[in-house]
Amino acid sequence: MDGRHWLFDPATAHATVLAHRKPGCSAAACVVSDAVWADVVGLLRWADAGSRAPAGLAPGTWWRLAAGCAKLLRRLPGLCAELGEPFDVTGLLGEDERPAAERVGRATARLTALLRSGAPVPLRRLATEVDALGAAATAVLVDAGCR
Repeated sequence: MDGRHWLFDPATAHATVLAHRKPGCSAAACVVSDAVWADVVGLLRWADAGSRAPAGLAPGTWWRLAAGCAKLLRRLPGLCAELGEPFDVTGLLGEDERPAAERVGRATARLTALLRSGAPVPLRRLATEVDALGAAATAVLVDAGCR
């Protein structure tokens, strides 16, 4: 499916989530993978909604996106520990200098690429991208003067 339609098609989105399971992974690793990538699908849906929302609804979608990113980031250290992976979040250099809307677009594109690749992604790498998306969504709210 082209464009963003794949993101909103339940069967395609689910297949994309399952594609991140490592072959022969344990039940715990499969559950963690499925949960994390399903959350990423949700975040990408909120990012898409925020970019297309009418002015009166946009702040709510950006808040939901920022809150969703924060929620996933709070869970990731424990999930990394469950998998025996190290956890850290490395900021992306130079991102803060870009306009907020551009940062959202770039972070969304990077997360989409990670999701659609189907390749294994260390959770700390994913955490960096989720953090960047949440920061960008917050910056959009700040630029709009929302409180």
